[in-house]
Amino acid sequence: MLSKMSVPCLHDSHSHFTLYAGMFKSVCLKDVKTKEEALNLFKKFEDGKLNSAYGWNSGFYSFEKSELNKFPPLIISNLSLHGFVMNEGAEKLLRPDFTEIIDNYENPGWCEEHVTELLLFFVQILPSTIETMQEFAGFLLKECGVYEIEDMLLPTQEIFETIDSSALKNRVSFWADINTFRKLPDPTKKRIRGIKLFTDGANGSATAALSRPYQNGNKGVLTHSLPELVELLEEAASTANGVAIHALGDIAAKQVVDAAEIVRKHGSSQFIRLEHVQFIDLETAKRAKNLGIVLSMQPNFTEDSLIYADRLPDGFAEKNNPFRMLIDKAGFVPGKDMFFGSDGMPHGVKFALQQSLRPVFEGQRLTLSEFVAGYCVDEKLGSYEFDPTEIFG
Repeated sequence: MLSKMSVPCLHDSHSHFTLYAGMFKSVCLKDVKTKEEALNLFKKFEDGKLNSAYGWNSGFYSFEKSELNKFPPLIISNLSLHGFVMNEGAEKLLRPDFTEIIDNYENPGWCEEHVTELLLFFVQILPSTIETMQEFAGFLLKECGVYEIEDMLLPTQEIFETIDSSALKNRVSFWADINTFRKLPDPTKKRIRGIKLFTDGANGSATAALSRPYQNGNKGVLTHSLPELVELLEEAASTANGVAIHALGDIAAKQVVDAAEIVRKHGSSQFIRLEHVQFIDLETAKRAKNLGIVLSMQPNFTEDSLIYADRLPDGFAEKNNPFRMLIDKAGFVPGKDMFFGSDGMPHGVKFALQQSLRPVFEGQRLTLSEFVAGYCVDEKLGSYEFDPTEIFG
């Protein structure tokens, strides 16, 4: 076994740089498997300020508000970023500025309809400075091997200007939700990658639009009707460089492809990128390929087949992240029309490579050359060296 292994640093095609920079100093619960351990971590929180934790997997344990009320103001984000809990101290602290969110955040349906506002809400309550963003970017490069990163939700024009005037200019690029995009100056609209849309939810909150109900009875959520989605794509085609569309479930992926066929028939050659598509089927994938749609996927989400086994419908764990089908049968080519990112769950080379080379199911496997083609920058920009035993054992 080699003592060291290296790959070129990553271009993370899907994350939330400013959001995670704000969360960087928060308590991370990604590897916390018991509620008792989590509650012990919360004991160090300070009074008189908002405290935060992220990476909580609701499949491992849940929190009662009475338990959380023992602590200073506290908000806890789900691992999937779709859904969160908070105690009464946090509600009281945040209500004056975020009344609608405090009144509705415990309603899963409302949350999926307002997922963009909720993600931007976290950016607002956990704000980043250029110093914290630079520190986080340094961590991503040194500890995770991430050189370039696409932030899928530009919070404000001010954040764009801050990054654009800093040393991070060549490492961080942006998409913007459609409401933020509409408010941006025209020069900024022309320089960012395009518009980000959501069409469904996530596995963590059991709200992705799947063709079968989750084990808890949830049927998932489609954010838009087909006519609404077509209208949004046509707006994007006339105003933006491209459009990236969150479509995790198979029903959501099919809806996007249906909408794309309509706008293509109307003459649009708009760049369209599908985000996640964890459960896309072969027929939909072939249609997407014929329409020139690009896929942006997360090898680390292969783990969903294990960590969400308690909620995925029977047979769907095997359907998750069908890389071999997409490459071998639908004809997608990593580095050409298939690219990889992390969604920050987690960032970095090691876990993504582990999930790629040693997946739960054979159909999820990527070769090392496919991983590098779809995920890595030119090796002249740097490489990431690691101990292969951390991946191969």
